[in-house]
Amino acid sequence: MSLETFIAGSEDRLVDGLHFGSRNTASYVTARRAATFHPSSASSWKPSGVRLMRFNLADVAGWLDGGTMRLIFTITNNKANGTLQPIVDSPASMLRRARVIANGSAVLEDIEEYGRVYQLFSEMLPAQRRYNNISESWGATNATGTLNGPFTVDAIPADSSRQVCVTLLSSFLSQGKMVPLSMVPITIELELDDADAAFSSSGNDWEITRPRLVADVCDLDQSLANSYAKHILDGRSLPFFAHGLYSLRAAVPSGSSLFSLPIARGFTRLSTIYVTLWDGATGKWVNSFTHPNAGESNIEVNDQLQWNITLGAERWPTFNCESTQESFYRLRLAQQAHQGTDSFGISSYDYRNTKFVIGQSFEKAPGGGAHTGVNTRSGAQLTLNFRNLGATTLVHVVLHYEQIVNVSAAGAEVLD
Repeated sequence: MSLETFIAGSEDRLVDGLHFGSRNTASYVTARRAATFHPSSASSWKPSGVRLMRFNLADVAGWLDGGTMRLIFTITNNKANGTLQPIVDSPASMLRRARVIANGSAVLEDIEEYGRVYQLFSEMLPAQRRYNNISESWGATNATGTLNGPFTVDAIPADSSRQVCVTLLSSFLSQGKMVPLSMVPITIELELDDADAAFSSSGNDWEITRPRLVADVCDLDQSLANSYAKHILDGRSLPFFAHGLYSLRAAVPSGSSLFSLPIARGFTRLSTIYVTLWDGATGKWVNSFTHPNAGESNIEVNDQLQWNITLGAERWPTFNCESTQESFYRLRLAQQAHQGTDSFGISSYDYRNTKFVIGQSFEKAPGGGAHTGVNTRSGAQLTLNFRNLGATTLVHVVLHYEQIVNVSAAGAEVLD
């Protein structure tokens, strides 16, 4: 057996430069509209008044391209003196909770601590992506940026307003398939957090006006639209493969050297877990991911944090993760499995201080196959175990899992 033998068994195909066949067309998409959806009530929203924004997304014949959706609103700094200085990457971190509901009752997504979750995943984007994103949201000053701090957010002057554009963190809207709004009417609920949550200092006073969701909606040829309707009426379904995010936090008893956090909720396929910590004193909850050894030299005698995750008799990693450097390595593996890249703009110094994130992937074949996470609904208890948390007062956990939204004539059903 030789290399020539294998080469001889290969099939010749025309390279792209020599292939002159026509490309696939999509004449069945008859129109693409830039649609706008307005909230169902109120004219202004603020933490001391109406906090909940509710948008009903419905269309007689349109198919929603969820990846194009943005939330646009005007934020006004009501203070007569003093600027409104954001401390987060996006106005999305002004939200405490976000829910996506189908057919009025099926909860597709319900993310608590939404502002912190959003900031967490924004921090783990490549620096260039964050640099571009800020132009769409707050806007930035002309201050020189770095890889871990690619911009300085532009403050809103006293008694002034700014219109911002927000990309929502939603696994269902970004799952890649268009959503038939005539079959799956969507309701999006966004709840505001406290006035000071996403801004520096305290005593901030602001309000939101003219909020609306904008997105592209496609119209299909009537015959194709009828075939989808017939498919549903014949008792079959349309499955939307997506991922979900479940967020929870827990208080750490003062003086505890050992802390275990059992996760009550189970998932058919759990893909990844992210954990962040807060000491209650550094910065604010929304954007401070403190390391237990923050401010200390990066030497072994100071690097005391250890952690592992257990599911019944199984354990990740097999032996405790015992160093900041190993935690960063496992976070990169988790990001590679989750996002397809292990590159993000967190410097080594920041990771050891205020941007410390623990990540653990449970995928058996990351990138090589679907549904290879672990089943936490088999009766075994999922538990996060920590040693030497130092001054940590709160632990925040984000679980990333697989789900299917099954659309049929009976409505939408969430399988997770």
